[in-house]
Amino acid sequence: MSGKQLSREMLLPNVRVAAQKAGGSGTVIYSQQQEDGGDYSTYVLTNHHVIANNIDIKQKWSTLLKRDTKMDFLTSCDVHFFKYQYQSRAVGVTAIDADIVAYDPDQDLALLRLRDSDPAPAVAKMYPKGDETQLRLGMEVIAIGAGMGEPPVLTTGRLSQFAREIDNKEFWLSTAPTIFGNSGGALYLEDTEQLIGVPARIAVAMLGFGADAITHLSFAIPITRVYEFLDDQLFRFIYDSQFTERGEAEERDSKRKEEELKIAHKEILGAGSEEG
Repeated sequence: MSGKQLSREMLLPNVRVAAQKAGGSGTVIYSQQQEDGGDYSTYVLTNHHVIANNIDIKQKWSTLLKRDTKMDFLTSCDVHFFKYQYQSRAVGVTAIDADIVAYDPDQDLALLRLRDSDPAPAVAKMYPKGDETQLRLGMEVIAIGAGMGEPPVLTTGRLSQFAREIDNKEFWLSTAPTIFGNSGGALYLEDTEQLIGVPARIAVAMLGFGADAITHLSFAIPITRVYEFLDDQLFRFIYDSQFTERGEAEERDSKRKEEELKIAHKEILGAGSEEG
């Protein structure tokens, strides 16, 4: 693998995510021109726990339901793109505001959309959907993330375990060391330079009253769950050109309105039965 290939395909899509009282990493997984041929839309994948403090759930009066209902209020995050000299020396950052457009605490994944009309310097290649059975134990992997807030740190290791269940969710274990700040970053298959997971946890050994991070036991959210997240949140255009950004946005709006009407209908039926 040449330094140029590493820089373009794996290093440049990696960003640092700065949120309220927290921080971590992210990976650019989409940056394309909008359907009207104008501005570019760029999306960054990260962990939910990285940006969780930017999500505030409050009670607010709904004019449709005629009652207080829970609503989420989202604060923008800062996404830091690193500028490199000689294709590998980090010499500075460009900070861009980004909006939280999708999140799932159970999947521990979130999607950010940049408030920027220019294309990203590079986009990560996602491992093909449905091909995960081709992956094998012992395959070489590369983890990249802003560990401890540093410019992207690259570590290598091997796939060591599949189907590890934590909190009723599947994780993949690799020996590519990660540390705090790597969360939301990228785990790549070295041979193909494709994104196969999102580092999210590390093993911890309890010693007396303290705990030691076992950095070479790194748990990543597998690419299969990333696709589930994008499907559930209706962002399928990110990996499937059969869908469009505009079309998915319209479908999301339609589904939200349907859910609101269902809730309103139940409220009306409930009120009617109480009166009867």
